Amino acid sequence: MNIYTSLKKITGNTAVRVGVLSAVVAAVALPLGASASGPARQTFTTQSPAPYVTFNSITNNASHGDERNFVQIKDAAHTTAGGWSDELTVENNKEYLVRVYVHNNAAENLNLVATNTRLSAYVPKTIGKQVQIDGYISADNANPGKVWDDVVLKSDKNFAVNYVAGSARYTNNFNANPGFQLSDDIVTSTGALLGYEQMDGNIPGCYQYSGIATFRIKVLEETVPQFTVEKKVRLNGETSWSVNAIEAKPGQKVDYQLGYDNVGQTVQNNVIVKDTLPEGVKYVAGSTTLKNASNPNGNGQTLASNTVVTSGINIGNYTPNSNAYVRFSATMPTNDELKVCGKNTLRNTVTIETENGAKTDTVDVIVTKTDCGPVQNECKPGIPVGDERCAECVPNQNGEMSDECLPVTELPKTGTADTIMIILAIATLATVTSHIIKRRKAIKAHAAAEATVEQSTDTTDNQ
Repeated sequence: MNIYTSLKKITGNTAVRVGVLSAVVAAVALPLGASASGPARQTFTTQSPAPYVTFNSITNNASHGDERNFVQIKDAAHTTAGGWSDELTVENNKEYLVRVYVHNNAAENLNLVATNTRLSAYVPKTIGKQVQIDGYISADNANPGKVWDDVVLKSDKNFAVNYVAGSARYTNNFNANPGFQLSDDIVTSTGALLGYEQMDGNIPGCYQYSGIATFRIKVLEETVPQFTVEKKVRLNGETSWSVNAIEAKPGQKVDYQLGYDNVGQTVQNNVIVKDTLPEGVKYVAGSTTLKNASNPNGNGQTLASNTVVTSGINIGNYTPNSNAYVRFSATMPTNDELKVCGKNTLRNTVTIETENGAKTDTVDVIVTKTDCGPVQNECKPGIPVGDERCAECVPNQNGEMSDECLPVTELPKTGTADTIMIILAIATLATVTSHIIKRRKAIKAHAAAEATVEQSTDTTDNQ
């Protein structure tokens, strides 16, 4: 089976042979218009192929026409022959198939093999009424080293284009059905390796070694952007995160995580993460990392900028269903730096700013000040000013406060003589008090005795 049999639904043209050449890759012949193909380079014909490794420079390919026009697109639902175009009006929520024709134009008898051949597609993360997708073919020993072409998508409404992960494939005469699975690196600057018998980057010269790469994109019209923000914290060195609060010791290091998730149906560009640290909490320089689809391993990429806790950092553009995490470390205040004796709640706030609005989230670290020193001011005995139990101590309508809520003041200072006089006065008062008490007891006893005698006399008289 040759590549034409496998690609019949995609191309719809009859495979042809030129001289002793094998079946060519079938495609719709399209004229080279005012596209962004490039670079300007020497061109060749089927009758006079290139004497060196070069890609897509033959102008009279019997089934493709001018090879410089090597990137086309059509509705993915269009499974019958034909339908390819350089420019397409797109619809919301539909998938489209992008095709890239790949041909090393070196003459067959020269046995020139292109090495490290790669395909890279630029699918922009932008929103607009027109979006351009570019395809690049490169090889280490090709001249020129890289060639490119594009397709243009249009709509009367703003839309975004998303690459469909896992959709990239490459078919040729060696593997026409189902073809080779290509890496998703195809939509990065690195690109995906191509080949012939395997995807090792090696493609010999001539038609029979050419191939077709395809991948899918999805169109989403601009809607109301939606995103979520989540702040987390943990003690440095631990793995468990909290979305509410943790307890830390004075001077202990903690890690903060600032989470962003695009849950809408449109691209969000220039997402900015800004964190506001509580008073006394110190950012650990150089600790900021960014984890997202471009930096998926470990904590992601370490960022040189420390502006996450000042003006904020721009973490890039995000398509629907993509997310990012920014992490950094901070040190809690020392015991002496804490403002309140007892528990101090240090609230951290993250703000995610987008071109479509901003959202915030908070998380707390509770640090207890234990060595408080002498208490100079209390709202009532044993309770320092600032404690939540002082809330009940408020002045009445006359500006007066109950005795138990009055601040404890220091006793007046006295000298030795004053102290002796106070002691003597207290002793004298105690003596007088004791004498009065004894005198009252004696009077009561005497009165009781007289009452007894009088009662006895009354009894005798009655007899």
